[in-house]
Amino acid sequence: MGTAQATHQTFEDRLNRINKGAANTMGEVHIGPRDEETARAGKTTNTVRMKSKKKKVKVGEGSNLVLVPVAIVIGGLSVFAGQAAAFHFFQDGGLMPVTLPEAIGMVEPYLIHAHLVIGGLLALIFTWTFGFNGTLRKLAVVAGFGAMLFGQAQMMERFPGIYANFFSEAYVAQTLDKTV
Repeated sequence: MGTAQATHQTFEDRLNRINKGAANTMGEVHIGPRDEETARAGKTTNTVRMKSKKKKVKVGEGSNLVLVPVAIVIGGLSVFAGQAAAFHFFQDGGLMPVTLPEAIGMVEPYLIHAHLVIGGLLALIFTWTFGFNGTLRKLAVVAGFGAMLFGQAQMMERFPGIYANFFSEAYVAQTLDKTV
């Protein structure tokens, strides 16, 4: 109890010396963070210096050297997945063929573009998920989308086994016969 009282008395004495402007005091007590506006204006120099806050890194901020190739690959994979999904949904030999009722039979001529719709939706979802917020990164997704879309026949010639695993051997043979 005696130590606590002595410490309290020492603190009170120090405050009294500060209020009087005695030696080794600044004549005023500063409590809490300094006012940044007055510190910038140069009015007070005897305040507590605050450390600058660290910058928070947001998702999607990174080097274009890394994210642009990733965006190209994602665009290409979106087309490939769209083509595989359209094949399995709407073509003979697919795993889950969807039969359209007669009421929406007018959609049938547009089913040849189903892979574009599915792939486009996947590309948008991946672009949003991976945080490709820059124009360059979005254009990279579009470039990968277009490259895979127009280079499907060349990829199928080079890797027919992979395409046969995802589609069917008959589909690969039919597509390769059309391109020759």
